Amino acid sequence: MDNKLFLDNMVGTYNTAPSHAEIYSVRQLSVDELNAKMKRLLRYTSDVCKTSTDRADWSVQQDRTLVRLPKGGRAIIHHASGAMKITTGLQPMELMFEEKDYCKDDHIKMTESVFKKLNLDEFTGQKESLQFEKLWQIKAAAVNREQKFAAIRLCRVIGAFRHFAGNLPVLGPASVAIKLASNGSLDSVQTLIRETSGEAIEWAPIISAEEAADKVLLQLSSLMGKSSVDFSELITKQSMHFGYISLAKRKSQRILAPHYVAAISLRGKDAQAYQFVVPATEKLYESTCNTGSHAFTNQVARNRFTAQNNCK
Repeated sequence: MDNKLFLDNMVGTYNTAPSHAEIYSVRQLSVDELNAKMKRLLRYTSDVCKTSTDRADWSVQQDRTLVRLPKGGRAIIHHASGAMKITTGLQPMELMFEEKDYCKDDHIKMTESVFKKLNLDEFTGQKESLQFEKLWQIKAAAVNREQKFAAIRLCRVIGAFRHFAGNLPVLGPASVAIKLASNGSLDSVQTLIRETSGEAIEWAPIISAEEAADKVLLQLSSLMGKSSVDFSELITKQSMHFGYISLAKRKSQRILAPHYVAAISLRGKDAQAYQFVVPATEKLYESTCNTGSHAFTNQVARNRFTAQNNCK
């Protein structure tokens, strides 16, 4: 597939990539510093929920800290990334929304209000910010013994916020996710904010979107393998975004470096979706898993051969 055609079909912000971008070092916090941040977030959570967390039970383990809270609440800190999550103890079907409270704009305002009350901007570093990104809704329905369906009910809303370092977003999992029940009752809050030192350690040149598309197509073609059907004919949806990349919450990270992130959907008998992460600099600052960059092991090859024979 020609990368120009590939780019023409892309939907995203790849065309806003600058010619150069800052490289930041990520602050490496000790367990004591992480626990102090959690205590601060617990204090703000107590103010929002109007409950006390003074009698919490703290358990520091090798890779995480667990906190047991009153009324079935729970908190966790991942030492590698500094990711934190607090659940207040609400039951899944407790405090569901009424039909009159289904306005999406009201839910966005509600999550932004709780975001301010939790003072989450305090958990970012210099020249960093958090911005609202999207709203998710969790709904449920039920059926009685007569097989009659009840109306779909809205159980929870989740407001997602994106971390920005300078002018660029930090791509990956939601930087902050606030889950709310009806009347703005807090169900949970989780954060994954890679706080930087504030000053750029390097000013790196950025590769073009065309070069990134070449790398994405190379990875995709290695996944698809040989086939009588050109995989380019199966692509139904594509998007590419540019920004810093944040690894998973159980992985440590020392550098924030810019990357291109491409999402591709394929139609067919079995619909498929892939996400590829491509470094946006010639120099590799942070190791990511590049699909197709390693040869298959013998066992993987045997499994694929067996699966192909079973389909005949």
